[in-house]
Amino acid sequence: MRILSFIGVMCTLFIALGCTSKGVTQLGGSFSSYQSPSDVRNRLQREGLSGRWREEHKGLAPRDPRPAYDFVTMSGPYIISGVEDRFELTFYNGRLMSTEFSTARGAEVIAAMRVQGIKVPQQPRSEITLDRRTRFRYDVDPDGTFRFNWTDTKLEEESSEWVGKYA
Repeated sequence: MRILSFIGVMCTLFIALGCTSKGVTQLGGSFSSYQSPSDVRNRLQREGLSGRWREEHKGLAPRDPRPAYDFVTMSGPYIISGVEDRFELTFYNGRLMSTEFSTARGAEVIAAMRVQGIKVPQQPRSEITLDRRTRFRYDVDPDGTFRFNWTDTKLEEESSEWVGKYA
């Protein structure tokens, strides 16, 4: 009986590991998770936007003995679904983890996405999964600003694990 239980546990483990999505997943603005900050800088330069964007770096001190924990945030104007407004990209340890688009014209963005065949949650704060493991949601702030967020859940999980172990 123990052998059957062990085999059952092992099969479940192998299935779970085999179903774990690996590799990149699509985020907002046609960016992909795992892109490096330099890849994104090059793209923004090709699109003529680099001079209008800013970067912020947060990380550990050089002599900190803990494993790497580095965040880079890039933000600036960008067009999504025909609407130009503020776009922010967050990198965890040199890999693009999430993108967020903020605009007061969110209803237009949602309508355009639906026309393009892009799945959108039915209401704010609801989450759906897109392209393998991209969590997508939107929120509406009290001032009417819509914030659309695309996150690679695997990278987010890595970041959260680091915080749980080392913060």
